Amino acid sequence: MKRLNRMLHTVTALGALAGTTALAATGVSLDVSRVELAVQPGQSLNHSVTVRNPGKAGEAVMAIGTYTSDFVLPVTGEAQYVSGGSLKSSVGRWLQVSPGTFRLGAGESQQVRYTISVPAGTAPGLYWSVLFFKSDAPDAAKPAPSSNSVTMNYNVDVGQIIYVQVGQPRFDAKLTAVQAAYRGGTLNVSATVKNTGTALVRAAGRAVVVNAGGQPVATIDLGESVALPGYTRAFTGAGTPTLPAGQYQVLFALKYGQGKLFTGQAPLVVGP
Repeated sequence: MKRLNRMLHTVTALGALAGTTALAATGVSLDVSRVELAVQPGQSLNHSVTVRNPGKAGEAVMAIGTYTSDFVLPVTGEAQYVSGGSLKSSVGRWLQVSPGTFRLGAGESQQVRYTISVPAGTAPGLYWSVLFFKSDAPDAAKPAPSSNSVTMNYNVDVGQIIYVQVGQPRFDAKLTAVQAAYRGGTLNVSATVKNTGTALVRAAGRAVVVNAGGQPVATIDLGESVALPGYTRAFTGAGTPTLPAGQYQVLFALKYGQGKLFTGQAPLVVGP
C-alpha cells in the first residue's frame, strides 16, 4: 500500500536549501477535525465543516481546493494514506462537496457543505475517509532574493476525518497481546487489540505496575486510539518510573465501547 507524505497536517516543502533558511507557512484551520455520523443504506445525510484562514490583516488571499483520501491504521505508527475511493471502506465515492474550490482572505471563514449518499444494499459497517483542504497563496509577494538566505514556503493540507456508520455494525474486538519492557530507565507498555467486528473501536486506558508485594508503584497512560474494522492496533504508553531490581506484574485496563473493558497482565523483570 502506497504511503503518502500527509497525515491530518501535511507539509509540502518548496524551495532550495542553502545558507540560512526561513520558513513561511500557509494553511487553513477547521472547526472540527473528526466527525462520526450514522445513516441507513439507501439514504443520504448532510453535514458541514467551517474552514478559516487564520492569517493576519494584509496577508495574501488563500485559494482553497478539496480532495479526499482513504487511510488505514497499521499496528503501530502513523496512518497510511491512499487515493480517495480506492478502499472498499471508502466514504469518498459517496461524497459530494460544495463549494469544492473557493478563496479566503485573512480572517475569513467559509462553511463547506457535503452530502454523503449511501447506495441501497450497502452492507452494515463502518466506512471512512478524510476530506482534505489544500491551500495556496498564489498572489503572495515573493521575498527579495538574498545571497545568504533562502525562504522556504510550505503548504499545509488540513483534513477532517469522516467516520460513517451504515446500518447496525457488529461490535466485536479482542485483546490479543500485552507487553511491558523496562530499558534505560524507560518503561514501554503496549496492549494490542484486534477489531473483529464491523464497527469502530475507540479505546484508552492505563497500565499499573505492581511489585512482588502487590503494591502499585507506577502508572502509565495508554493513549487513545482506534482500531478500524478488520485491523489490529497497539495502544501504547511510556514513562520513566524508578523501578528497583526485582519482579513485577503490569496490569492493563483498556476501556472501549460503552462501559466495556479489556484487562490483561504481563510479567516484568528489572535487572540490577
